[in-house]
Amino acid sequence: MKSIRAFFSGIFNRKVDAIGLSVFRMFYSLVLLCEISQLYVFRHIIYDKEPFSYIGEIDVKFLFGFWFIAVICLILGLFTRWAAIINYLFSVIIFSSAAKFEYHIFYAYVGMNLLMVFMPISRVLSLDSLIRKIRYTSIGRPFRVDRTILEINYLMPVFICIGLVYFDSIFLKFDNKLWTSGLGVWLPTSIPMIAWNDLSAVLDYGKTMIFLGYFVLVFETVFVFLFWFKKWRIPLMVVGMGLHLGILISYPIPWFALAFCCFYLLLIPPGFWRWVADRLQSRKPSYYFYYDAECPLCNKVIVAIRHVDIFKKVSCVTVQAHAQQESALQGYDEETLLVNIHGVTATGKVCVGFWAYVQLFKSMVYTWPVGFLLSVPGISHLGKRIYNYIAGDRLTVRCTEENCTLPVVNQPLDETQDIMIKGWSKLNITKAFWKFVLVFFIVAQGLFIFFKPLVQSTLNPPGFVNRILALPYDASRDFLVDYLGITHHSVFLDAHFAGYDHSIRITYVRDGKEYELPLYDKLGKPYGYNTGVIWRNMSFNVVSARISAAKLEKGIVPYLTFYLGDKGWIGSVHTFRFYVRQVNAPKGWEQGFFTKEAEKPWDYGGSCVLEENSVRFDWSEKMQAIMRADSLGK
Repeated sequence: MKSIRAFFSGIFNRKVDAIGLSVFRMFYSLVLLCEISQLYVFRHIIYDKEPFSYIGEIDVKFLFGFWFIAVICLILGLFTRWAAIINYLFSVIIFSSAAKFEYHIFYAYVGMNLLMVFMPISRVLSLDSLIRKIRYTSIGRPFRVDRTILEINYLMPVFICIGLVYFDSIFLKFDNKLWTSGLGVWLPTSIPMIAWNDLSAVLDYGKTMIFLGYFVLVFETVFVFLFWFKKWRIPLMVVGMGLHLGILISYPIPWFALAFCCFYLLLIPPGFWRWVADRLQSRKPSYYFYYDAECPLCNKVIVAIRHVDIFKKVSCVTVQAHAQQESALQGYDEETLLVNIHGVTATGKVCVGFWAYVQLFKSMVYTWPVGFLLSVPGISHLGKRIYNYIAGDRLTVRCTEENCTLPVVNQPLDETQDIMIKGWSKLNITKAFWKFVLVFFIVAQGLFIFFKPLVQSTLNPPGFVNRILALPYDASRDFLVDYLGITHHSVFLDAHFAGYDHSIRITYVRDGKEYELPLYDKLGKPYGYNTGVIWRNMSFNVVSARISAAKLEKGIVPYLTFYLGDKGWIGSVHTFRFYVRQVNAPKGWEQGFFTKEAEKPWDYGGSCVLEENSVRFDWSEKMQAIMRADSLGK
């Protein structure tokens, strides 16, 4: 017991470098930006009452504008706390508004976005940290950001967004024939309308696929217990990222796969990122930037330069201590060097004033385009005017502590000295907060697990226990799902494929020719529009199991309208044709199953004539027979 207590005490008290958390912030926010960009592109399908005709009560285009800004700020680490709050609020609003397009990764986004509000994600590699450095730095008193954070900031997102998700899912998978028979990986990847790549070269190895199916079950079962131990983190990260890269290759849900890969980045030791940073830094600077050591403004500028010079290509040195040793500056007197900025390249070229900054940007490698743009005639003329305005009197009179009006701001207390509540420092409050979060999420997810059929049938709890636990479960379920992302995690179960016996593709008829609608190709594989949230809706809500005229017609019209609007063809009369073919659900592994299904011929299924104010479907006898059979459950 003491050893367990000591182990968890170490997790909540150990401090590590913050660089890994900032790397995660940038990659995760970039993936999230891609995800919401897709929602924005397809907003007319997802959110409009009638695509391109009637938006509805809320114009989400306006909301997305603010959300984009917030996520970009997260990538840059600018106004990070406020950006994280706005990001969380919009994720709740936008994701919950897409009721008909429920997508499993939405819950992970909501949970992660909430955690980011409380995590020190901008401690390093951010514009916020640069602003703090500039604000609190003064001559002789540089401000150094505390790079260390509690290790629990790395582990809690992994626990909530990976560990609990996996652990909850196994109570469904162990109660599901698809997974207990070892087909959990093979079957979904072998159905053309589900997978967007032909992976027959791997799928046709039966024993390998069965092994992978059981391996996933074992991996998801043990993950939540093993990742707390440092020696297991790298192996778990390698396997987990490998599995999700496999999802990236197999299914048209790229941002789902990459989001989980981002979560796995948190298991990489922070020292690795420092090692990478050291390898990227130049061993010898290519540009020497000379500044006045006694100028408060110059010292703040140097702070900014050193912060953004990630490759260490620029050496910022003082005129007073180093100018005399620079042969290229021998013809310049010290007063001239002090009243205006000078820079010297590795070849001995001297750059003065505005041109010193142009060369600075060119020297830092990744900012070279900025330097090139500033050197273009016209832009350079304007740049010199701006530089002269900002430099002001300094071009004739030196700026020193005596005549510089820049305020000196007292440096903030560190988190161990910052007493927020009597007897409680900011650090102690943070530790207590994460302990509460850990317990809360365990209990909340535990409620969802408790009411799963497998748990109920195994434990067979007394009725009064179920009634008592049902009270908090029923009362909090909607809140937990919508605001915390805690839910049942059912991914690729038998129910998703029950009755999945036909696939459909659609063409658009124009000038006597047929053009594939970018949903399913001639092999029946998803492509074009059919990725991410669109794939989720198409595959399991529109053209999935139990084909019915009412469901298919209602579900497909927004896509047809969107296609016309995307092409700029709204109005007039448009004709679409439907093709259908039978899908066989295998009872066990079959060699060559994907190829056999993809090569099946298509039968004519009917047509749809879409006019400005009307839509008319004319189903073939073949399609009508399928619909009748499906309605009877045959």
